[in-house]
Amino acid sequence: MINIIKEKEDGLNHIKALAFDRSASSIGETEAITYIENELSSHGINSKRDYFTWTSTIAILLRLGYLLVLINLIMLRQILIIILFFFSKNLFQKTRKLSLIPKENSKNLLTFINSKKKENEKPLMIFTAHYDSVSAIISYKYQKIIFMFYKIVTAIYVGVILFFLFDFFFGFIDPLENFQIFLFVNITLSILAIFITGPLLIIVLKEIPSSGSIDNASGVAVLIELAKHFSINPPKNIDILFLWTGAEEGGLRGSKHFCEKYYDQLKEKYDLNRSYLINIDMVGSYIGLIRKTGLFQIKINKNLNQIINHSAQKLNIKIKNYSKLLNPDSDHRSFKKFVRKTKKNFQISFIHSDEDSKFIHSSQDTPDKCSSEIINDCIKVCFQTVKAIDHQLDIKKELI
Repeated sequence: MINIIKEKEDGLNHIKALAFDRSASSIGETEAITYIENELSSHGINSKRDYFTWTSTIAILLRLGYLLVLINLIMLRQILIIILFFFSKNLFQKTRKLSLIPKENSKNLLTFINSKKKENEKPLMIFTAHYDSVSAIISYKYQKIIFMFYKIVTAIYVGVILFFLFDFFFGFIDPLENFQIFLFVNITLSILAIFITGPLLIIVLKEIPSSGSIDNASGVAVLIELAKHFSINPPKNIDILFLWTGAEEGGLRGSKHFCEKYYDQLKEKYDLNRSYLINIDMVGSYIGLIRKTGLFQIKINKNLNQIINHSAQKLNIKIKNYSKLLNPDSDHRSFKKFVRKTKKNFQISFIHSDEDSKFIHSSQDTPDKCSSEIINDCIKVCFQTVKAIDHQLDIKKELI
């Protein structure tokens, strides 16, 4: 086995260097992707930025607020105000281009390492890790509970408003004839919605300084070091794509964009039935590997996990295999969706230290929560996994 770890602290040094706010569409996000580019270029590795736009959750909530205002104006028959607004907005070319809530911008970073042998329709190995971060006042597990509660309250509020709107259009209830009832219900619901969900959303959406070390500077560091090692020792039979995604915390935006833009191109160039993807999202206090997900505990892949585990055993490195009822929301899910759509046997694995979720999305997610030994072990396992797959391809060619 080649000793691929020359400097024991390289991986952890990347995490320390990225210990700043990297929220999507921020200056910090641009600084992060620039750091990755510089690390790659210092070793003669070319990379490519791929820009995209997306709509954030906050923007969707604000648009929902505008929609509710519009619905109330319609129900109160303030049609003239609505007409004047849209007439004014479209009167001039400059105002026509303006958006109440503009889209946000982000970017992915791509790096290809070509195999030694030049062949058509060869397999592809993809490594992914998101480089953006997000933080709030409270920990991630409580954020999930608050968002679930908010969704329930919002659904009730919107449902009641839509009920009144339905009655308004079909003439069952006339807001003018039943103005007192309509006004009382509308004001009561609005006050309750504001006082119940307002403080909760402030707690969740108010960002505080966070380094996002476990989530996911750790994954970024692993991919940087792997790219360096494979640029020196490329596999014989399989190309490698390193993909650092942006806006993952905003709803897997970067990976979704990549799949929509590039999946057909990859399908034409590579044999996706023999291809693989390893998504690395959180390498904290241990190396975690998801084995099964869902109510019926379905295996996440055919045999890629077996290869990863065998590689770890060969290196005497411990990996914790575990199952989840709900598949964690990370970039591998975007690829799984396209795999199902195209009916390919493309195999996907997910490295994720789930127990470290108690630290993420908060000020507790700091570099000291990461271990240089664990980061290096993850690099070694991924490197050995590709070598094992490459060796299997060699054997199959000899048998043909």
